[in-house]
Amino acid sequence: MAGEGRYGICLNAHSDCGSRVVIKRFKSAFIKRDNERTSVEADLLSKIDHYSIPKLLGVINENGFYGLILEEKQGDTVESKLFKHRYQFSNKEIFEIVSQLVNIIWYLHGKGIIHGDIRPPNVIINNGVIYLIDFGLSRWVDYNRYTFDIDFSYLGDFILHLLYSSFEPKKYKKLAWYNELDILPEQKLLLKRLLRLEEPYENIREVSADFYRVFGS
Repeated sequence: MAGEGRYGICLNAHSDCGSRVVIKRFKSAFIKRDNERTSVEADLLSKIDHYSIPKLLGVINENGFYGLILEEKQGDTVESKLFKHRYQFSNKEIFEIVSQLVNIIWYLHGKGIIHGDIRPPNVIINNGVIYLIDFGLSRWVDYNRYTFDIDFSYLGDFILHLLYSSFEPKKYKKLAWYNELDILPEQKLLLKRLLRLEEPYENIREVSADFYRVFGS
């Protein structure tokens, strides 16, 4: 078993041609309660063709079994590296990881897709290459309930996880991240805008321009 979440179980398997795949089987209780979400995920994935996102290879829907057959992306999740291996990401690694994520988000938003769950367990890293997985909470943008800045908030929180991997507190009392992290004022502003603590970003183009400017120098 590759993993288990609230809505389903991911199983390792092999395709008819012998390649490694992942079968995401949805729990029956979830299907009965929210059948629309399962169909939306399959629909979204069928419209995506990006190296950093697992391809949808097929759908299984028979005898009460509903699941997606997905391309397997190998590597460690960022969550595993952070909390299991206690890995400390360097500034260079943070830049390389996030720049790839920004490019993936740009691709998705260009297709009108919101990932909606960009967290350490859903980002795989393999020899410096990033993959974004788990589209269970993804939606088509509607500029009402589902807006692109949902992904910006997740991205800001994700960057904070990476920055804190090498953080050594100087005081016993815990402070707000913008008071204790030793980063540039411009970097703090970018994070505050991602997290909607300052004027939020309107689109991924703005995010990308500011990220490369303040983290790439």
